[in-house]
Amino acid sequence: MVRRATQDFEVSVSPVQSIKVFRLLAEEAGWSMERHEGSRMVDRFAIIMPMTQNTRTLGLRILDGPLRGLEVTSWSETRGSSGALNMISWVLPGGIEHPLTQSLFQHWVSRLPRCPWRWSFGERSKIGFLLPLSKTSCCSSDNSFQGVLISKP
Repeated sequence: MVRRATQDFEVSVSPVQSIKVFRLLAEEAGWSMERHEGSRMVDRFAIIMPMTQNTRTLGLRILDGPLRGLEVTSWSETRGSSGALNMISWVLPGGIEHPLTQSLFQHWVSRLPRCPWRWSFGERSKIGFLLPLSKTSCCSSDNSFQGVLISKP
C-alpha cells in the first residue's frame, strides 16, 4: 500500500510557472495526467481580524507511471495588506523521502526560471519581513529545498 504525504511549500515562482514546469516533466516522462482547477479558502489578516477569501487553484494529477497518484496544486494568496505569496502543494505517494520524488524535485527546481526558495529584496519588502519565509529565504546559503539538495545556478 502506498503512503501519501502532503507537503505545502511557499515559493517565489508563480503558480502558472510551477504547474507548467511540472507538466513538461510529466510529458517528457510519458505519464498521462489530468488537469484540475478549483478554489481554496485562504485567510487574510486585516489589521487584527482575519478574513476568509477564496483563491483560484491550478493543478495536475498523475494517472499512471511510478508516481501514480502524485498531485500538484498551486495558488497565490495575500496574507497581509499587500504582496502575494505563492504556494504549491504536493500530494506525494511514498512521501518526500522516496528516491523518485527526490529526483522529481531536483528536475522541477532545475527547470524553473529562478530558485523557488529565494526572494528578491523587493518581494520580501512586499510580503513582509516578519513572515517566517522571509528570514529563511534570505539567509539560506546551502542549495537545499525542503531537505532536497538541488544544484541550481
